[in-house]
Amino acid sequence: MKNLFLFLFSLFIFISCNKDKPITEVVLNEELTLLKIANNTPNETTWVSRSQMKSRNGESMGYGVILNPNSKKLLIFLDGGGACFNQLTCIQNLDRYSEEDFLNRVASDKSLLINRNSDQNQFKDWNLVFVPYATGDVHSGTNSTANVPNNGPKNQSMVGFNNFTIILKDLKDYFDANGTISEIVLMGSSGGGYGVMSNTFQLTDILAKNIPTTVLVDAAPVFMDETILSPCLADIWNSDSLWNINVALPSDLDETVQKNYEHDLQKLYEYLSLKLPNVNFGLLSYYGDEIIRMFYSFGQNNCTYPPTNLISGEVFKIGLIDLKNNILDDLDNWKVFYANGDNHTFLSDENFNQTVNNTKLNDWILQLRQGKAKNLTE
Repeated sequence: MKNLFLFLFSLFIFISCNKDKPITEVVLNEELTLLKIANNTPNETTWVSRSQMKSRNGESMGYGVILNPNSKKLLIFLDGGGACFNQLTCIQNLDRYSEEDFLNRVASDKSLLINRNSDQNQFKDWNLVFVPYATGDVHSGTNSTANVPNNGPKNQSMVGFNNFTIILKDLKDYFDANGTISEIVLMGSSGGGYGVMSNTFQLTDILAKNIPTTVLVDAAPVFMDETILSPCLADIWNSDSLWNINVALPSDLDETVQKNYEHDLQKLYEYLSLKLPNVNFGLLSYYGDEIIRMFYSFGQNNCTYPPTNLISGEVFKIGLIDLKNNILDDLDNWKVFYANGDNHTFLSDENFNQTVNNTKLNDWILQLRQGKAKNLTE
């Protein structure tokens, strides 16, 4: 009887101590760890659900992985898909992302990055992390209650930067348990490319200290030319009530850069180069990229909404050349791959065989990883 009393008393104490325990903690304990995925389903496409990661509509989301427990190399790809900063742009931007969306994307994507069977894919045996995009903030936001101007949606969860922090911490736990990382490549296209710019420092801070790292920005130039990046458009993108990017930017941004810039986003090229001199950076762009020209057009005529004209290919090309000549050429670890045409992204190509000055993109990326790439322009 005494033992029964002690058992019941202990059970009562256990229940009393746990009845107010938040449900989210129980859910988090049930979430898959990357180590379990690598052990149970190695080299298989897997969705990693994370209740703390949020889509723009507030629903939980996650990210995709293909984990090779025999590899110490890591490729992280930030997906694109526009941006949400007014009614028109938000219509074209996903506000949720599910496991089904991820599996459909992988099944239909022809990018060489996804093709694990191709000998052309220099990353085919690497650990691959696919970061989906459904926050509208180019993976850079920290605002869970954003109100989008010009009849855009209200109370949006624009927390792409915070979502990436969760992924990086998952990766740190995995590699701490599974061994060190020998090389990291971070790349992104379009909205993902801009996300690469704002997330590189937290990547190195959380995961990549003293690890050979390459950063590739595809179809996501931040211009110095005010005829393209107008002051009013920069103010919209920098707004605390929209994406609240300023929280994500390094606190020592101003004291680190040496040149004068009009906007914080413009400082990232120099900041990253100076703070991370051993990281190799690359910028890919077509001279007439119609998609990026369209987004910058929202800054024309003092941000008249909707825009009445598209930034011309000639102006866009001049802006790219200005960015290279006056900023990137002074930074030893930044290289460009500029090609003719009005196409949008490079990394969606199934062969990476776009060529500039007789050098294929696939070869140039390898050279960039090795610290041997040169500026290539047409």
